Amino acid sequence: MRKALLSLIALFSSCIILYLGIGLMNILVPSRMGLEGISTDTIGMVLSMYFVGMLTGAVYSKQLVKRVGHIRVFAGSLAIEAICILAFTLDANALLWGILRVLLGFSHACLLTAMESWLSDSATEETRGKILAVYNACIMGGLFCGQFLMGVAEPSDNTLFVLVGILFCMATLPVLFSRSQGPVIETVAPMSIISLYKISPLGVVTCLTSGAVYSALFNLLPVFAAEYHISGFQLSLFMGCAILGAFSMQFPVGALSDRLDRRTILLGLLLLSSVLGVAIIPLAAMHMMTGIFILCGLTSGMVACYYPLSVAEAFDKLKKSEMVSAMGSMLLAFGIGGAIGPYTASLVMSAFGSSSLFYFLAVSQMLLALFTIYRMSVSKALPVEDQEGFVMQGEALTTSVYLDPRTEYTEPEAQLSAEAELAISIAESDPAAAVKLARALTVKNPERGTEVAAAVAKVPGIDVMRLYEVMKEAAPYQILEITQAIVKAKPDLAADLVSRLAEWYPQQVIPVAIEVGRVFPEMRIEMARIAVASAPESATQVAEYYARLIAEERESMRPADREDDTSEADALNMATELWDANPDQALDIAVTVAGSVPESAVAMTEEYMSHYESEADSEETDSTADGASEADESDYHDAVEWVSRLSEAAPEQAMDVAATVVEAVPESMFEVTEQYLSATDEDADDVTDSDSDVAETAVDGSDSDGEQAEPSEQTEEAEDEHQKAIEWLTRMSELSPEMSLNLAVKIVEAVPESARYVAAEVARLLHESYQTDNTGLNDKPASEIQDAVELVNRLREVSPESAEQVAVAVVENIPEAASDVVDAISAGDQSREGEWVDSIDRNSERQVDTRNAGGSDVPSGDDAEKPEKDH
Repeated sequence: MRKALLSLIALFSSCIILYLGIGLMNILVPSRMGLEGISTDTIGMVLSMYFVGMLTGAVYSKQLVKRVGHIRVFAGSLAIEAICILAFTLDANALLWGILRVLLGFSHACLLTAMESWLSDSATEETRGKILAVYNACIMGGLFCGQFLMGVAEPSDNTLFVLVGILFCMATLPVLFSRSQGPVIETVAPMSIISLYKISPLGVVTCLTSGAVYSALFNLLPVFAAEYHISGFQLSLFMGCAILGAFSMQFPVGALSDRLDRRTILLGLLLLSSVLGVAIIPLAAMHMMTGIFILCGLTSGMVACYYPLSVAEAFDKLKKSEMVSAMGSMLLAFGIGGAIGPYTASLVMSAFGSSSLFYFLAVSQMLLALFTIYRMSVSKALPVEDQEGFVMQGEALTTSVYLDPRTEYTEPEAQLSAEAELAISIAESDPAAAVKLARALTVKNPERGTEVAAAVAKVPGIDVMRLYEVMKEAAPYQILEITQAIVKAKPDLAADLVSRLAEWYPQQVIPVAIEVGRVFPEMRIEMARIAVASAPESATQVAEYYARLIAEERESMRPADREDDTSEADALNMATELWDANPDQALDIAVTVAGSVPESAVAMTEEYMSHYESEADSEETDSTADGASEADESDYHDAVEWVSRLSEAAPEQAMDVAATVVEAVPESMFEVTEQYLSATDEDADDVTDSDSDVAETAVDGSDSDGEQAEPSEQTEEAEDEHQKAIEWLTRMSELSPEMSLNLAVKIVEAVPESARYVAAEVARLLHESYQTDNTGLNDKPASEIQDAVELVNRLREVSPESAEQVAVAVVENIPEAASDVVDAISAGDQSREGEWVDSIDRNSERQVDTRNAGGSDVPSGDDAEKPEKDH
């Protein structure tokens, strides 16, 4: 980082000197026009012309930089600014000064384009945020200190204009005398302002309003100060407080906007800034300078925060690839506001006095506050964790966002060496000779081999594969770096290049394939196939790397980009490609991928089971019936193991994975059920064990404070376990209704505490099936009662302690079976039959009352009123 900043010290030095002059110019021009007796509305018009020029410059500056280069644009723009500011001394004519302000704005926009693209080219993904911070500090530092140069001479004298011209000329020297060369600039097609408004209405309106109030405030403050006889050092201090507030207030506002709803922060700033701004007027009338300076700093700081807040608000709704192009519309909106603001404010000041500047600002901010409230009422707030970070802006109207750490980073092209330039020039006229030259240059200077190979590969007409073979002979120990460089130069030949590398060095293919897949996501599957083909044992390793990479990219994905999220499909395609290349590792690959991208577990299971079914259908066996049975069991043993392993890797998807397996292999239902419930029970045991460890710190059921501990977490975990068991039973019963009773027994065997829940669910399903069945109407009641009794008996056998609860749950759903159920559970113990009857009645009535009160003591499928039980 220190090396990057040191390499930019000349540019930062020029930036500080430049903004010393701009800081002085911003206070000098309106003050001088006021002294010349120019009307307030004319002053506002002249000041607005600066933003008209900047807006025009923002549109055409990139073409100008591409045509003549950074250094020439930088020096030429500063020369124009120096000429313009000196021309102010020729005549105090409003028309002349308005034209000069347009030229100043245009040249400054070109200057910003040159500087910021230069900084962007020097920044990396990790350092550009810090470089932007230093750049903003240079801007604000220069603007702040420039205010105090007003004390060098009287504003009525031309000395200060000459001083500004001198500073503009001095700003060219550090850059012109440095050895730095300007980078290549890229032009990005802007997004239309209407399209951006449809995506982020509040962002665009806030940006427009920000331009109006920001430009009006900072341009017309000297006119307001003159009304209250604030001049000399006090004027410098007054304007300095405004600049200092604009810089320092962005730190707390930025911190708050990253932790709270951004729209709420914006609304609070609008209301508070309006009140504080209006409060300046009575303080100015009473000449309370300290209060004026403090309130002016606070108000100016809040106003300066509107633009970065509007950018952040818009970025919250934009895809990462749209950010840079959308900034063109944001600049247009700010520029329009900047052109309108000073003139409109000056009209108000002409009509109602200079003090009405803050009334104008208050009204503008209140209108934006009303629009903010409206947007808050019609659209939901983005979760705070999904909001874009707040990035401080040194000067609101900038021409580049490539330094913004929120935008997509594109690595700039490095300056070619003399050897690479020579190879390219020869390749354009004689491709064959260029290949030989590349070999000779690499043998002479191996460190340049990679650069030369990549440069020559880009030239049309070059036989890249021949070049690759020649470079392998010239620098075999650099073949990995050369491969990566040529792949980046010719991505369409990546598969051929890596395949050729696999023939030469099979064990070195994996790192190259992984790196190529990282840089070019669309090639990951092809690279994975080539890597595994050359080293089959590496399938799981490749799957682990790519799955982790997909998961990291998905986690860092912005909300607006999630609609285009293909991570699940990418993970699935990656897994299938790898296990097709190495079927023996299919399960390990799937588990590895599911561990990083759990959402892909179900899709992988569907894909795997489709192959599983086709293979099972194609297999023929001549074994005996017993042998076939054993074969069948071994056939779906892999399916059961699949459920076990993937349930551990992706516990949230465990039920869906298990259900998918059962749908493909119905005969595995009981084994899969046992495996699924076992995994669920292990999860519950882990939570219970952790709860027990915590509970050991207390004595006799009390916590560390002596209060009785509540087993709420264990209860919730148990309820969740029962709910999963019931949901599983329901899904499997829909798949195979005739197996529901046997499945219920299996579930209760695995989770005895779920007996009453399972009984209630099976009874509900049983009752519904008889209600919808149109056959055997006369036999329905008897058959339903018989099935209900069988359900009670079967569950009572596997969970005797739950017999009463099972009976109650069944009777709740099938009231007609009450007496038969009582007979069944009291068989052999007639003396207790009355107790069973009373108990079932009592529990049934209590559960009905509980449901009516909103409770859920025992689940029941029917909420309709039950007929009276006749025992």
